[in-house]
Amino acid sequence: MSNEFYSRGKLLLTGEYFVMEGSQALAVPLNVGQRLFVEKCYSTNLEINWKSYAKNKLWFEATFDLKSLNIVATNDLHIANYLQKLLSYVKNKSVVMEGNQAIQIKTYLDFLPEWGFGSSSSLISNLAYWANISPYDLFFSVSEGSGYDIACARSDTPILYQWKQEPIIHSVKFEPNFLDYIYFVYLGKKQDSLKSVQENKANIKGKKSEMNRITELTKSITEINTLDEFDEIIKEHEEIVSKSIKEEKVKSKYFSDFQGVIKSLGAWGGDFILVTHKGDPDYIKNYFNKKGLDVIFPYKELVL
Repeated sequence: MSNEFYSRGKLLLTGEYFVMEGSQALAVPLNVGQRLFVEKCYSTNLEINWKSYAKNKLWFEATFDLKSLNIVATNDLHIANYLQKLLSYVKNKSVVMEGNQAIQIKTYLDFLPEWGFGSSSSLISNLAYWANISPYDLFFSVSEGSGYDIACARSDTPILYQWKQEPIIHSVKFEPNFLDYIYFVYLGKKQDSLKSVQENKANIKGKKSEMNRITELTKSITEINTLDEFDEIIKEHEEIVSKSIKEEKVKSKYFSDFQGVIKSLGAWGGDFILVTHKGDPDYIKNYFNKKGLDVIFPYKELVL
């Protein structure tokens, strides 16, 4: 008997860091995600055999003892330790790992794990589907994040997300007529979101006026009609976050001559940036290629 589960990837367009303090954030589910296949079988070894593939190439594998969840073998101890925590929670909260059958788990990412599209959150969502438990409870057992990525994993539309003792999620329509001028560019430096949140927690704490303004900007961005309005909002957003976490804006730091607007996404310093340019798409490709950056997605190609 085989079970298959699917959850979507995500991007946070507004509210980075401040969503942890209760600001409303705009997040979008992606048309790429992760599948999880679970199969039970009789075996002399009661183990969990885990294999993870990214774009159909094996990138992680591990074997766990089914009873103790001790790591028997792995090619990446850090990831195996993380999975061990997730599996321990699943085992304590559900019956899916009971019985005298070995378990084979395979996961398939539509994207590379270093891109920051939600390899962890889509996995957590899928494990929660399998175990029939709350994905948020499973998420918060291993993370200090806001949970917006869990909401995206199970959404078919952009969302306004807010955390106030529980997730407050509103589906929104975000289809302005300037989406053709928005792109996502990978900076090539995978960021540890949890570490970044922990490091900037003190910088964000107590900044109520900034928190309220981020919420206002988030709401405004879903109501505007022109690229000029969009650009002004993300420039102000970038300024607020930059001053709050005491980090230089990515455009002034790396792309000061770029003919358009640039906004950091998620944990600053790596992963993807959002860029806007009202002109020839070849300009985007040529500009960033010269900077050694060649992973570029038009908005409509990536966002659901």
